[in-house]
Amino acid sequence: MAKNIVTSTVSFKANGDTADGYLAYPDDGGSYPAVVVIQEWWGVDDHIKDVTERFARLGFAAIAPDLYHGQVTSEPDEARKMAMEMEYDRAAKEIDGAATWLLSQSFSNGSSFGCVGYCMGGGLVLTTSIRNNNVGAAIVYYGGLPNPPENLKDINAPVLAFYGSGEGERANQLNDILTANNKDIELHIYEGAAHGFFNDSGNGYSLTASYDSWPRAIEFFRSHLA
Repeated sequence: MAKNIVTSTVSFKANGDTADGYLAYPDDGGSYPAVVVIQEWWGVDDHIKDVTERFARLGFAAIAPDLYHGQVTSEPDEARKMAMEMEYDRAAKEIDGAATWLLSQSFSNGSSFGCVGYCMGGGLVLTTSIRNNNVGAAIVYYGGLPNPPENLKDINAPVLAFYGSGEGERANQLNDILTANNKDIELHIYEGAAHGFFNDSGNGYSLTASYDSWPRAIEFFRSHLA
């Protein structure tokens, strides 16, 4: 049953400064598993806010750290420029800061958090899971691999990955490296689905792939997070 939720923009400590994030959690006084939602290269736009709210309605305390510091675009060239200008070390600290802040709140429970990301954010999920031992479950939507990909051997969290068939080579490389290192990986490749298939505001949206992946993502977090 969908829950009523609270939403707000919050500030948290990161990188010796403060950063912002979009927060959503159930409005019933309970405490819930923590989830960090990592943006696409468009920024924390209405779609990412909607995804964050969708997790909250299904019983998670979710935050989307604003890695672009208020900038949002729908233009690919501008998105590419913003992604290239983003300081990845700073973004990493902001993701970690968002997770630390969320885990300290009364409406979240457990000592680990789920991490889910899309496109650029999918790649950041992988690097976060390599770096941060508090990641309890990682969900990757069509994310790039770290450089070098062999760093994936340092992931300890279980990984659920979704890719369109056009990115099958990358998806299989992810699967092969994690499997070879005895990591927990579940991979789904959707035939005919494009990059960005989960974003219902974009040209690559696939109803079939999106609707199949969403309940899998929810069940994955429910099974691995407190």
